Amino acid sequence: MSAFAMVNRRTVSKARATLAGALAALILAPALVAAQTTTDPTAYASTALNMRKGPGTTDAILAIVPLGAEVLRGSGAATNGYAPVTYNGLSGWVVDLGLVGSVEEVTAATGPDPVPATENSAPALYSAEVRWALRPLLLRGGPDVSAEPIATMPEGAVVTLTREGAENGYVTVDYDGLHGWAYADLLGEDESMVGL
Repeated sequence: MSAFAMVNRRTVSKARATLAGALAALILAPALVAAQTTTDPTAYASTALNMRKGPGTTDAILAIVPLGAEVLRGSGAATNGYAPVTYNGLSGWVVDLGLVGSVEEVTAATGPDPVPATENSAPALYSAEVRWALRPLLLRGGPDVSAEPIATMPEGAVVTLTREGAENGYVTVDYDGLHGWAYADLLGEDESMVGL
């Protein structure tokens, strides 16, 4: 086979690959543009959410956003799985997966009778009892990082909320018959959230 034929085949192959990439970009571009042009900043808490000073589990909790509460989502992108929001005039960060776009989605997640959110009501802990550990997590004897560890729960571990308390960003749970406190930000409402 001549050198010209080999070079020509390589050129044709490269041109085909470039054309395929350009076509894929054209096909996907409308979907990407549509996803990026959502302008409605209103969102709703699909569960009680810790509003933190920054986008991380070590940042101080400024407030609890109750189940069903309306928040204004900031224009910035999510960072570390946290979204910038404003709730009752206070700005902070909440777990992005805990926000939905409509009251109907809150109802769908909580059942037909979600706990209504009011400014002065005590925050509802969660609408359902079962949660999954989003990453390895310690079950502790109290609601503090310095509280004695009772057990290590692996990523994906299933816990049941006991609703006995919520304090310092921790909630009371039952894990395989052991009762203690788990960090709420690391408990997901859906098994599909594990490993995100």
